[in-house]
Amino acid sequence: MNKLIIASALAASVALGMSSAAEAKTSIKFYFGVPHYDYQVDRDYRYRSGYGWYNPGKRYRLTCGEARREVRREGFRNVSAIECNGRTYTFRAVRNGNRQIVYVDARTGNVWRGRG
Repeated sequence: MNKLIIASALAASVALGMSSAAEAKTSIKFYFGVPHYDYQVDRDYRYRSGYGWYNPGKRYRLTCGEARREVRREGFRNVSAIECNGRTYTFRAVRNGNRQIVYVDARTGNVWRGRG
């Protein structure tokens, strides 16, 4: 990402430096969040005026059930959800006979233990 920003800044400065020799018609746009494309990638993609084509159905967070399965994959049993809102989901689970609080990053699926 940093290389892209540096390359864009370099391209913009070169284009501005050459404006005295020839008129450069360069447009650089930065979008953060859902990626937009200049073309319709698939039938599911929708057009957003001023931005381009994007996929409205693409999920960027795990569901509560998917997060629960990630906790089970880490070796926990009797997993029950405490909270499945926001960026971090919280579960109660048992591992080696000890009750634990377990957290899951809703976007990456990373699992870590809290205090029981």
